[in-house]
Amino acid sequence: MDSTPTAAFIRWGVPHLGALALLLLCTAAILAAGRLCGERGRLLICRALAATIALEFVIEHIVRLCLDSYGPWQENLPLHFCSVMMVISVIALWRRQHWACAFVYFSVLTASIQALITPALVQGFPSVAFFFFFLSHGLLFMAALTIPVVLGWRATLIDPLRCVLLGDIYILCAIPINTWLGTNYGFTQHCPAEGSMLDYLGPAPWYYLWLQLPALGLFLLMFIPVRKKASHPHSQTAG
Repeated sequence: MDSTPTAAFIRWGVPHLGALALLLLCTAAILAAGRLCGERGRLLICRALAATIALEFVIEHIVRLCLDSYGPWQENLPLHFCSVMMVISVIALWRRQHWACAFVYFSVLTASIQALITPALVQGFPSVAFFFFFLSHGLLFMAALTIPVVLGWRATLIDPLRCVLLGDIYILCAIPINTWLGTNYGFTQHCPAEGSMLDYLGPAPWYYLWLQLPALGLFLLMFIPVRKKASHPHSQTAG
C-alpha cells in the first residue's frame, strides 16, 4: 500500500513554514478561548483536546501499520517519545495528574519544539507522513501550553529534576528494545535529523549523558514562569 511517490521534505520550505504558522494560530486560539472561559469552559477545552490527541494517536498508529511508506512494523510501535508523550498528555489534560502535567510541560516544550524545528521527515507535503507528523507534534505543543495557561497547573521545585529522571527512564527502557528490534526509539541509535541539537553532543546514545545538566538547567528556567505560589486559584491538580 501507499506506493505513490511523493516530494521530499524540505526544511524551512513553504509547507514547513505553513504548518508551523497554522500550529501557532490554532494554539493561540485555544489559549485565548481558555482565558476567556469560566472553570467549566476550561475543563471542556482540556478534555476536548485530550480526546483529540487520543483519537489522533489511535488513527496514526493504525495508518503506520498499514502503509508501506512507514517501514516495517517494528519501527511503528507506539514507543516513540512523541507517542509516549501523547498518552501522558491525555492523562494530564483529562485527569489533571500533577506528574503528568509536569512531564508534558517540561519535556514537550523542549523535545517536541526541537522536532518541529528539525523534523525527522523524508516525505514532504502532501504525504500522509507529513500530515501526521505536524498534527501529532502540534497537538503536543498545544497540550504543553494549555496545561499551565488553561488548566492552571503550577510546578513545584522538584518537578524539573523528576522530569529529567523520567526522561532517563524512557531512554534506558528504549535501549534494550532498540537492540532487540533493530529500531531507533528515543533516538538511542542515531540522531533524528541533521542539524538536531543532539548532533553537537557526541555519538549516540552518549549524547544523552552530556545532555543531563543542560536539560536540568533549561527546565529550571522553564520552572520560573509556572512556579506554584501560595495562593493560586487554579493550581489544584491531582498528585
